[in-house]
Amino acid sequence: MPSPSRITTTTVAARIPYANAAPFYAHWADAPFAVRNLVPRDLGREAEAGAVDLGLMAAADYLRLRDRFEQLAPPLGVAARGPVQSVRLLKLLFDVRRGFTGVRYVRGLEPTQADALLVIGDNAMRMRHKRPEGFTHTLDLGADWLEWTGHSFVYAVWAVRRALDLATRVQLGRFLESSLAAGLANLAEVARQTTEPGWTTAEMEAYLRRFRYRLGPEDIAGLERFEALLIEHRLLDSD
Repeated sequence: MPSPSRITTTTVAARIPYANAAPFYAHWADAPFAVRNLVPRDLGREAEAGAVDLGLMAAADYLRLRDRFEQLAPPLGVAARGPVQSVRLLKLLFDVRRGFTGVRYVRGLEPTQADALLVIGDNAMRMRHKRPEGFTHTLDLGADWLEWTGHSFVYAVWAVRRALDLATRVQLGRFLESSLAAGLANLAEVARQTTEPGWTTAEMEAYLRRFRYRLGPEDIAGLERFEALLIEHRLLDSD
């Protein structure tokens, strides 16, 4: 006889409304926990404030909050080896790899106010064929990271609050694995439901297939390399 669920509606999970996370959500209409839709930046803030127990957390936020959160076992996330079209620039690649000096990173500027733009997630996908006027060069984070380090890049990991009891954490992991398995088994349908104007279903499915959602040893090595560089260059706690 299966043990009763320890998950309740007081357990809060964040759903990232980005296309590359869509395969995880096949069963979320029947989720046994409370769901909040949060973009990665807001997820990091809410997790730090204690308002989220589970989420697909940006890698840097997970590393920053690792005293309070841990990866699921086996680890799940969003990783890729090489270009993925949805992420562009990063401080490590500018300041450390290229040694650029005097670069100011300012949030919320319009393209006409900046010399370079960091574009992530679905916004980057929408911009792939139509860049702002005057912007002629695109740097893909995944491709640049691979060329620099030889590693795949982990964009986000599923992280669960350590304070939850073990049974709850285990059940959350099982639910996510089941939901992901269903999403991957019906990826064409996930792509159809996710596709926006300007994309064909085939293009969206090909985009989703660029990612690895079950993190393997190569991905964990890339995450560890990322953490080491952030610590070395005192960027782990930067915003």
